[in-house]
Amino acid sequence: MALDEPRAVAAEAAAACRLTGIALSRGGRRVLDGLDLTVGAAERVALIGPNGAGKTSLLNAVVGLAPITAGRVEALGRDLSAAGARAAVRGETGYVFQRHALVKRRTVLSNVLHGFLHRPGAWRAWSAMLAPEAWRAEAMEALAEVGLADRAADRADRLSGGQAQRVAIARALVRRPRLVIADEPTASLDPAAGREVMSLFSRIVAKRGVALLFTTHDMADALAYADRVVALKGGRIVLDRRAAEVMPGELEAVFDG
Repeated sequence: MALDEPRAVAAEAAAACRLTGIALSRGGRRVLDGLDLTVGAAERVALIGPNGAGKTSLLNAVVGLAPITAGRVEALGRDLSAAGARAAVRGETGYVFQRHALVKRRTVLSNVLHGFLHRPGAWRAWSAMLAPEAWRAEAMEALAEVGLADRAADRADRLSGGQAQRVAIARALVRRPRLVIADEPTASLDPAAGREVMSLFSRIVAKRGVALLFTTHDMADALAYADRVVALKGGRIVLDRRAAEVMPGELEAVFDG
């Protein structure tokens, strides 16, 4: 089956991010090649593609963690080439990683408070004992939102993998993000826990009106929890379609060859 040509998808008036003609090279290899992508302000977009397609590099480019060699990146209304723009964008972005990145010997509450480490007086976010009451209250609200308020005083190393990832989501939420970046958020979880986490994650960002850009190798997750599916192959977009319109054969073609 022939793949669709990359196509522009109508974006909401205020885009969470807009990438125009971006290219990125690493070690002499072109990782992203003339890529155009716009993510709406409250849109959930799944990035799929084979290993080495450029998915993680694209996520990093959106927040200025991977320097592009051509093109333009705008995120949350800022051109990332402008002075101070990258720090400002990162302060309004929530991050969820594949491996949770929790401090195991700290409490669940302290780990959520680490989401405040970008704020002035950030040293107080290292521990629940040091954090201002307002920060602790906000962290508890985020834990309640992911269903773990009752585990706030437990050490992070007592959690299951799914619970740990929910704490990571709470940590992202206390940043009050306008954009959430998630790189393979369920890859380290068993299928049942992964579905539970993605269902919760997707509902929360939709309720908050936050944009979500996530990578996944699970096609069921891409179709179930995203508004739109974007497929990369060889650093280029080869499919860009509303999730409800994607056909199974199109997904198979992305990974063939």
